[in-house]
Amino acid sequence: MGAELTADDYRRLLFQLLPPGMVWPTEPESNVQRLLDGSAQEYARVDARVLELLTEVDPRQADVLFPEWEASYGLPSACAPAGQSLTDRRVALIGRIVGRGGMRQQDYIDLAEGLGYEGAIIVEHQEATVELGGGVGPRGAEIGDPMNGETWLWAWDVLVPNGVVREAVVGASEIGDPLRSWGDELVECALHEAAPSWLILNVGYLEE
Repeated sequence: MGAELTADDYRRLLFQLLPPGMVWPTEPESNVQRLLDGSAQEYARVDARVLELLTEVDPRQADVLFPEWEASYGLPSACAPAGQSLTDRRVALIGRIVGRGGMRQQDYIDLAEGLGYEGAIIVEHQEATVELGGGVGPRGAEIGDPMNGETWLWAWDVLVPNGVVREAVVGASEIGDPLRSWGDELVECALHEAAPSWLILNVGYLEE
């Protein structure tokens, strides 16, 4: 990407587009140069806005287009209400983009990581059964195993780190946002929202 053109750069370019001749004054205070400078100021402003637009294509840095990013992914929602700070709203948006739920354990690990919870663990459960004589059939439950019923086949535990703190950052927060925010309601709601109807999803927290 080239360097940003200044108003003076555009003024010189506009001057070069004039028909050749000595009739055109070069003094900065002349009417011609002042007219060219007025147009150049607008071209420079548009040029700067175009360069700023390049950051708007990244939801992690978007500012002006951030509400459009939220609307594209169905936000705000019950899991990410509009009253949240800009930092929390951005975390919710990134989590919605990188994790859409699914059938694999990794889908929920990625979703939790997108919300700032790295190191999540998925635990699957098995139904407690009795092994048939002679070793026929699946391995039965052993002493100490949970006495899970059949419905536990459809249950997962998502264990996420506890105590994730989100701090306000200059340039990425708005007036009125808290300097710090913490809590786990966001990740719990997002995980349950992403889970299919048949999956019983339990959210727990890893001990530090």
